Amino acid sequence: MKFNALAKKAAKGTAPLEHGGNVEVEDLIRFVLEHGAEGAAEIERLCALYRWREEFQYNADGTHFAPMAPWAQACAAFGHQGVAGLLPLLEDPRLATYAISVLEDVRSEASVAALLAFCEQADFSQDDPQSPPSRALAALNSLLSFDKGVVVPVAMQQALLHLVQHAWQQAPSMRGRSLALYAARGACMPEALDWVQSLALQDDELVAARTPVLKRLKARASR
Repeated sequence: MKFNALAKKAAKGTAPLEHGGNVEVEDLIRFVLEHGAEGAAEIERLCALYRWREEFQYNADGTHFAPMAPWAQACAAFGHQGVAGLLPLLEDPRLATYAISVLEDVRSEASVAALLAFCEQADFSQDDPQSPPSRALAALNSLLSFDKGVVVPVAMQQALLHLVQHAWQQAPSMRGRSLALYAARGACMPEALDWVQSLALQDDELVAARTPVLKRLKARASR
């Protein structure tokens, strides 16, 4: 994205200017990934200029406008200080999910390490897919479980395996266990394969979920 394109999007649009105008969340993330500290300063300028809002705006027709201020804060934090700039936001319940989303799009070993560290201290006993722990584990699944994923050292794969085992034990529902099971694909080691095979599953949905997980782990083990 050209540097002046973000300001043009912010100056007009179907959404109120305090909700970003034509700016989408993806625009902010892409902009700061491309322009770094200079992009962070521009995001902060636009946030202040248009007084981007902190909260969702819900409309009578059922639509809503996203709160752009916390997205701006998370993107600017990364632009100024990299992954380290997002670590304090992970400790803030109001901002954690925004920081997690930016870390997922950064797609680096450092962002994986930050998500792992966050999850290691997290409580997975909530049955809420939008809770920060669930969002962070889903981000790790996205970053590590597929082709062209982030390549991380064995120590981080071992940490992931311990994490998904912990999340599995704490999860109060099938949804939480499914998320943990799918995330195990990122730990391409014999221990992960052994653990997934050892699970005594009775629920049909979990049994079905295990099939692609085993396929992925076996394929990676054979390389």
